Amino acid sequence: MELDEEAKYRLSYLTLRLFLDRLLTAKGVDGHPKALAFLDVLAGSQLAGDASGKTYASQREKIESFIDAEFDEDTLALVSGAIDELV
Repeated sequence: MELDEEAKYRLSYLTLRLFLDRLLTAKGVDGHPKALAFLDVLAGSQLAGDASGKTYASQREKIESFIDAEFDEDTLALVSGAIDELV
């Protein structure tokens, strides 16, 4: 699949969001305060300040749905596999 520049940036953004989501879901927010703060910047949220001791509310299904809808199932599988290697 050939992606234009905008699609490459969109896929990169969604991949990073999915990576951070899976990291915070698997390892918790207390161990990754900087990752949560960075996610706040990306998502336009303010979760980091009040997150201590709380469980992260995953957005995995929503992000995966975006990737599948905007690209395709093969791209989602590739992204998921790459994240599996990192987490």
